[in-house]
Amino acid sequence: MTSRARTYARTAGIFYLVTHVTSITAVAAYAAGTLAVGVALELVLAGGCLGTGILLWLLLRPVGPARAATFAGLRALEASVIAAGTLPMLALLWMTEPGPIAEVLVDLHTAAFLVGQGLVISVNTVILGWLLLDARATPRALAVLGMVGGTLVLVSNSAQLFGLIPQGGTIAGLCAVPVFAFEIWFAIHLIAVGLRPREAAPELVAPAVAG
Repeated sequence: MTSRARTYARTAGIFYLVTHVTSITAVAAYAAGTLAVGVALELVLAGGCLGTGILLWLLLRPVGPARAATFAGLRALEASVIAAGTLPMLALLWMTEPGPIAEVLVDLHTAAFLVGQGLVISVNTVILGWLLLDARATPRALAVLGMVGGTLVLVSNSAQLFGLIPQGGTIAGLCAVPVFAFEIWFAIHLIAVGLRPREAAPELVAPAVAG
């Protein structure tokens, strides 16, 4: 692994940890009524999502150019939906007399959460797991966990959007655990080890950073 690729991997791992911290603390901030803090945290979250998409595209495009580009594009879409989801919260923050429309604004934010941090992230996690599996650049169990976890979140969030299970309930929480575990494990792996392809994918990294 070249020094530049190592830097890309380490930075992507840091970005992943940033997305976890900001996503959790943003929820806590909104629950505490500190809307401005929640909005700021979600904007940082969006930036972290965009950063991981770009860096992992650079690292994984030799393995599967179309899939790597799809992952990066979906990560950018996720960031865009998260950023757009802050708009109703800003409107709520600026309202002098909230009234009935406040509930609508909160629902819009919830919908953005379910789409961006639910449907979109589930698909890009499956694609990422597939890429890692083909690249043999991480433990096989890590790649499989990403694919399984992404599928569970996709099913769970689809069910929430159509009212089949409660939003943010126990079932949804349990379905999100594998993706959470995958992203933490993957972040630590990127920071501590990087992406080290095995013999099935010897071309990984060098072509990615040649430019």
